[in-house]
Amino acid sequence: MRATHAAQMTETDTETKIINFRPPRRMADPSWRRGAALLAFWLGILAAALVVLNWQLVPGLPPLKAGDTAPETLRAPRRATFVSQTRTRALRDQAAAQVSYVYDYDSNLLRQLRGRSADLLRSLSAIRADSSTPIEARRQQIIRLEPGLSPSSVDAVLTLSDPEWLAVNAEGLRILDENVRERIRADELAERRAAAIAQINPALSPEQRSLVADLVSLYTRPNVLVNQAETEKARKEARERIAPVQVTVERGDIIVRQGDVITDDDVEKLEALGLGRRAFDLQRAAGIAVYTSLLTLLLSLYLYLFHVEVFNRPRSALLIAIILVGSLAAMKLVIPGRPFAAYAFPIAVATMLVSNLLATPMAVVIGVFLALLAAPILGFSYEIVFLFAIQAVVGALAARRIERLNAFFVAGLQVTLANLAVVLGFALVNQDYDWLGVANLGAAAVVNGLLSAILTMGTFSVVGSLSGLTTMLQLLELAHPSQPLLRRLLTEAPGTYHHSIIVGNLAERAAELIGVDSLLVRVGSYYHDIGKLRRPYYFIENQLEGENIHDRLRPEASAQALTEHRSHGLELAKQYGLPPAVQDIIAQHHGTRLTIGFYRKAVKLAGADSVDEAGFRYAGPKPQRKETALVMLADTVEATVRSASDRSTQTLDRLVERTVNELVLEGQLDECDLTLKDLERIKRSFTRQLQGVYHPRIEYPEPQELEAVQVPLAEPS
Repeated sequence: MRATHAAQMTETDTETKIINFRPPRRMADPSWRRGAALLAFWLGILAAALVVLNWQLVPGLPPLKAGDTAPETLRAPRRATFVSQTRTRALRDQAAAQVSYVYDYDSNLLRQLRGRSADLLRSLSAIRADSSTPIEARRQQIIRLEPGLSPSSVDAVLTLSDPEWLAVNAEGLRILDENVRERIRADELAERRAAAIAQINPALSPEQRSLVADLVSLYTRPNVLVNQAETEKARKEARERIAPVQVTVERGDIIVRQGDVITDDDVEKLEALGLGRRAFDLQRAAGIAVYTSLLTLLLSLYLYLFHVEVFNRPRSALLIAIILVGSLAAMKLVIPGRPFAAYAFPIAVATMLVSNLLATPMAVVIGVFLALLAAPILGFSYEIVFLFAIQAVVGALAARRIERLNAFFVAGLQVTLANLAVVLGFALVNQDYDWLGVANLGAAAVVNGLLSAILTMGTFSVVGSLSGLTTMLQLLELAHPSQPLLRRLLTEAPGTYHHSIIVGNLAERAAELIGVDSLLVRVGSYYHDIGKLRRPYYFIENQLEGENIHDRLRPEASAQALTEHRSHGLELAKQYGLPPAVQDIIAQHHGTRLTIGFYRKAVKLAGADSVDEAGFRYAGPKPQRKETALVMLADTVEATVRSASDRSTQTLDRLVERTVNELVLEGQLDECDLTLKDLERIKRSFTRQLQGVYHPRIEYPEPQELEAVQVPLAEPS
């Protein structure tokens, strides 16, 4: 039904209009395969990034720790402020040590001890009075009763006379009575016992004084005791009143000198600046895992939502993953412990490759995410992360169109200028007037730009070939007229050659207007009909003698000869090594269209029921990209206009409008992303260019017989 309607439109000269029509957009395939590709991409780059960020890649360089000898002089690459746990801990310990003990006073303790001493003296008096027990047995009874008595005091208890014993009792109880109201702390005990012993009556004998001294010492004990719980509480409060100590290291400060013994304070500075190689830290690794998971997930979702074609081409997704992880691994190998290397590291190479091989918007976003992913390697330095992000974005924008080798160095120069601007800006913000240090960083920026240019130039062709992507330099080389296929097309099928050149001009200008790869469109147009080299005389533009071979062929044979130029073109493209993107244009530039003229001829000869429409259709597929759709539009419009007898401005506009709308209504553009706005721009562009090609010319009159044409003759030499 659609074909019949299109045929009716072809036969009429009325202008075809599309009212409120928008070509169906190719929606993302909701199948599980695409979701699985997204999940595999995310988990793959996440796992690889975690390995790179958490494990030490360079053997033989253990983490710097306190007590080690510094292997080299290390300077601060930037200004950093951090909380010093070492200094904070020292100040808090000092504050806690200054807190006095909290004591509890037991007012009854000394009274109780005085009563116990009286009980002891009564028991000792009973042992003295027991004359029936042998003296040695009584000695053991005394020792068991009070083990604290010295041997001389035990002997004195048994040998003193009764008056002397009563004097000891009286003197000991007197001294204890006088001290029951004293407040005695543990640290004062020795002093208080000495003071109590000094109160003993000097008139007593040495044996009596020794026994009284033992009794007083035994029953003089601390009654003011330390309250451990309250003391620890007070000390904890004192610690908490001390605020964390912040330490600021200015850029260029020497952290450690070569040969110095590294202190705990030095280790903290090195870790804060990312200069100390750290051993595996589970807590840090967990934090990095959360941080990296979030970033890689957001990047994967961005690619899935805005560049879904990446997941349709596994090698493109693999290329992005390799560039991301490879860049992180290179940073981990080069940057830690080397501040200068961070400023010289050519991170822009990654985005320049993505921009040139895939898409500039994708490269810009990937560059920002790559800079953020590198933060753990850079010690989470805002300055270096910002520098990396600026480099990546500038590199992506500078490499969006690389058409000559010197363009790589122009892009490298732009990266250098961006680096210098960032270095100077942070020097002014930090009020760092160490111009020698700034000059060194500027030199690193120049090295960065030079490396970016050289590495990108040396790798992008190889990377493009391995990933099956078409580079701009490949396309420029293919566009040169000296290419073997183009030379063959010019000599063996000149009509097809000139048709292809006009198609290229039409499609290239339209591609620039709608923002797609104009170089790919031009080169694809040049090669889209190379399959006609197999049998060029089967195509009207190459039938210079005026004889049409199809007049002698059956419609089926003619249709087969026309449609086979697609497969023949693919064979030649593979034989001559044309890039995949150009091969796609060759395969898709006719979509699944019907060779309408031969189909109608067959229907007229055999009847509609006897004709298989499939034998008159191109194999397809329909255009999958805007670039391929543009070549189809330009090819069809050029052929239509070339076959028209009337090429006035009004007719050209009507022919372009009708031809484009036919392709839309046939559904040939359903699988690409062209919008109605794009189509309007394309049609206006085609019309303007065709008007330039087929503009009216002045008809010069024939010379009259009497009009002489004066031709100057050359003088003989």
